Amino acid sequence: MQRFKAFTLAEVLITLGIIGVVASLTMPSLIQSHRRQVVEVRLQKFYSTINQAITMSEADNGNKADWVSADTDDFFNRYLKNYLSYVQYDNKRVEGGNDFRLVYLPDGSAFLIDIWVGFDSDGNQTFKTNGGHFIFCPQAKDCESGSNGDLWGKKQFVFGFWPNEKDNSYKYHKNRGVEPYLVSWNGDEASLYNKCKKDGEKFYCTAIIQHNGWKIPKDYPYSF
Repeated sequence: MQRFKAFTLAEVLITLGIIGVVASLTMPSLIQSHRRQVVEVRLQKFYSTINQAITMSEADNGNKADWVSADTDDFFNRYLKNYLSYVQYDNKRVEGGNDFRLVYLPDGSAFLIDIWVGFDSDGNQTFKTNGGHFIFCPQAKDCESGSNGDLWGKKQFVFGFWPNEKDNSYKYHKNRGVEPYLVSWNGDEASLYNKCKKDGEKFYCTAIIQHNGWKIPKDYPYSF
């Protein structure tokens, strides 16, 4: 009589239990790794895409350092609209302390944009400009409630655009496109980490990732 070898029910249950334990230990790490990759890929893509749009716009509108706009809507319509692939531009003011507008991108990300306009105490416009913030969200939903300092460096990443600022504190932005926020940076990499950890200064976090080749370093202050 031929005899067949097989696993007993107990052995099967033990095996499944071991697999479950291993999965429970490895899944959080895999999920976190995937989230980090999404942030890295979309950050680099945004940086490339927005600056390509600015370069194309310069071909029609002249040097970006000479651009002048009345407000955020005027800047977007004049200098970005025809050169950027986007899903929706929301011209309603978004919360966050400045005159932010929300732009949805095809890959599921979005960015907030505000272009500064100067006003005197009577509410009269005193100057026009072309500088301001670009706050990028790898997941569009994280931009919908506006700029939030608690999310900077985690779900929101701050960039600046000041190609014609003369003040030396803007030297890392002068004559450049949209760059990770580096206003008043002293050039010391360690200071970026110190500032990134502080409330109110987390806008420096974006530069840490850029300086690491758009890869989130192992010692980055926040997890994903």
